[in-house]
Amino acid sequence: MVRYQEIAHSLELGLAAAGGVSRAIPSEHELCERYGASRTTIRAALKQLQDQGLIERRQGQGTFYRPRHIAKHLGSLVDFHSEARMAGRLPTTRVVSLSARTATPDEAALFGKAIASRGIVDLVRLRCLDDEPAVLQRSRLGASVLGEVSARDLVDTSLYRYLAASRSIHVATVEETLEPLAIDADAADHLKIAAGTAVFRSRRIARDLAGAVIEVSDNLIRGDIYRFTFHRSVDSSAADGSAGQNTGALS
Repeated sequence: MVRYQEIAHSLELGLAAAGGVSRAIPSEHELCERYGASRTTIRAALKQLQDQGLIERRQGQGTFYRPRHIAKHLGSLVDFHSEARMAGRLPTTRVVSLSARTATPDEAALFGKAIASRGIVDLVRLRCLDDEPAVLQRSRLGASVLGEVSARDLVDTSLYRYLAASRSIHVATVEETLEPLAIDADAADHLKIAAGTAVFRSRRIARDLAGAVIEVSDNLIRGDIYRFTFHRSVDSSAADGSAGQNTGALS
């Protein structure tokens, strides 16, 4: 491995170890001093990282790390767009379909008869990062909860932000289950990956402060773009040293 490749590898490891968040990297002058290398060598190392899509140069701002993965922290309710921007990505949301129908008996039990009696809305959205499909989200909400809305109202926005701003409905808690899944052909076409590719499947129930169900969603998340982390606290008073309960939720 030649010198510039060694430096590129060292930089990649150091940047990745600090988490999946976009941030400025040191100047060429600082890197020259750190590695005892010439400016030509440092530039070659940076070009390698840029060719790999790991860094990007922003006019008038400098050079920034572009993480391979978006790090989602279980327990956080940060919305998709905010989370993507923190990672230095350009987020977009496209509405694939928006339709209303009669609630099933199971949905009447889940959402409550008062909400279910006015119908259920099926909302399918495709979330992209830098124009690359990343998440296919299938949500169910009460028609009375979502209100009069068009697909245009939900483009490039957070559903929870929309509900809070337009409907004064606030999500307070989220229960979420993650499992691996081999994606089917229809969903794979939306996400631009091969059928049978392993993805994360997230099934989520969002509730308001009173415990009423606001949204039920079934989401397919590309594993080559996202990875999940959670933090656990240890109860120091526990004699057996067992870990405390994790209250993770995925936004």
